[in-house]
Amino acid sequence: MKNFLEALNRPADAYRRQSRAVAWLFVAATIIIVTILDPILHYFSNPGYHADLFHIFRTALWGIAGYLLISCILWLICKCFGSKTALSVYINTWGISFFPNIICSFIVAVTEAYFYVFWNSLLWSMVLSIVFVGILIWKIILYIIFLKEAAALQGGKLAGAFLVNAAMIAFLTAFNGYIGLKTPII
Repeated sequence: MKNFLEALNRPADAYRRQSRAVAWLFVAATIIIVTILDPILHYFSNPGYHADLFHIFRTALWGIAGYLLISCILWLICKCFGSKTALSVYINTWGISFFPNIICSFIVAVTEAYFYVFWNSLLWSMVLSIVFVGILIWKIILYIIFLKEAAALQGGKLAGAFLVNAAMIAFLTAFNGYIGLKTPII
């Protein structure tokens, strides 16, 4: 519990300590919400819904592969900008930035299954848009802290890595949507 609270309240310390268990817990929770909870909620909200187990399994594998891919690409780009951090640190700590992903995944799953009307209401659409922008800002802050603490980049190197990685993350987000993930696992 202490490591979990540290990842939420002091992510820089969590990155420095390389809280591997928390990182993988956040990644697993995100994948479970996107691949398992979402179809379960759709089944209970629409009794005629049939979950495609192959799609669920394939999406879970894509989620794991996507996480490993983003970690490797982050490592490669940061290495080009002078980071001396080992690949294993990227794989074992990038997941600390996934708590906003968990919240986003859960909100999308619940609102799509039970509250479709939210997406068709101007007021609720604005509220959810503000929530998602807040989550995105939180993710960006965690991303910058990651580059500073885990990748050990400073100044212009940090800014350069931020911009190149941001373009790569945008591409992978689009790819995640293409393979069927409503909420990207990045």
